[in-house]
Amino acid sequence: MTPGLRGYYEGTDGAVFRQIPRNVDPAQDGTKLAANHPNIFATDDGADSVSVVEFDKRMEAVIPAEVLARIQSVMRAAELLADRGLADTPPLDRKEWRRGMILSWSHARDLAVILDALGQPRPTANRHDVDELVLARHLKEKLSNADQWYIDYVTSLDDGAWINIGFFNPHLSASMYKWGDAKQGKQNAMDAHRLSAHHQGNVESPVDWIERAANFVIHHIPREHRGIRHEARGEYTQLEERLAVDPAIKNSEIGKAIARDVAAVCELLEREGKIVPWRVLKVPDNEVTPSMIEHAFLVASTASFSFEDADDSAEHLIRLEQARVLLDRVPDEILRAEASGSSNLADAYTRMLANARS
Repeated sequence: MTPGLRGYYEGTDGAVFRQIPRNVDPAQDGTKLAANHPNIFATDDGADSVSVVEFDKRMEAVIPAEVLARIQSVMRAAELLADRGLADTPPLDRKEWRRGMILSWSHARDLAVILDALGQPRPTANRHDVDELVLARHLKEKLSNADQWYIDYVTSLDDGAWINIGFFNPHLSASMYKWGDAKQGKQNAMDAHRLSAHHQGNVESPVDWIERAANFVIHHIPREHRGIRHEARGEYTQLEERLAVDPAIKNSEIGKAIARDVAAVCELLEREGKIVPWRVLKVPDNEVTPSMIEHAFLVASTASFSFEDADDSAEHLIRLEQARVLLDRVPDEILRAEASGSSNLADAYTRMLANARS
């Protein structure tokens, strides 16, 4: 294999030794290979200075109208499909679900910029996490850990049909958003989504470690605030800690090498306003949202699971404790919802709390 301009990324992927040409050293080359991408965000705000409300307005302002319309269409279709038993029940807060899809589309757009800056171009815009196709027969091989609605949907598909395993499939959208990082329990749409090349891949689209490592940096630090994992924005300085313990990458030498370059490039691109500038977001103190609570109940339901790997077990225990701390606040959140006139939300919290105690 011919080396890249800066040599190779190399190491095992947990099992197999791999080499991938390295075309950019961020310390030497900066982001010059992404010079063709416009600066779409303001660059004059200081770190941790912009409220979540204002930040979300800015993020949505650069989303094409047709994308926002499609998100609304997906949500409407998903609600109808849930009534038919062919999709998961919608998230408690429709606005947060919508925001989740805005984040995912933005993430796909940003990845195209990030990978160009690395000299590793990929057509991720309008595709990654939102529109990714896999043969239905592969979904049918992963039905052992699913709810009935998902089994009914997948078994209704022709083996040779190409199925969207991203957020813009209304059968899967709600399930993907609610799942977060609950790797135990029912997986449903996430078992489908893991067939993408930036997760576990499939016969037609094997694992792409460049895209997988870039995806890891954004989702697993995580850099995005309250995204698919429902966690607060993390810092790039936390990368090494995540690389050491996160099951998605801890055994992959080549994945870690790529992720370090990705993080370095992302930090530069944020400052240039070419990708979502998470650095300027002021992360709220003691934040509680319906999606956080819904996800905490999901994590708490997996308390009985055990792990052979000590790191996996330790991480699960941390997540369980975080979920329990959040659930201790639910009685107060019920009162707050009632006081604000959100009786449906208060009722939903009450039902979830009763189910958790039963």
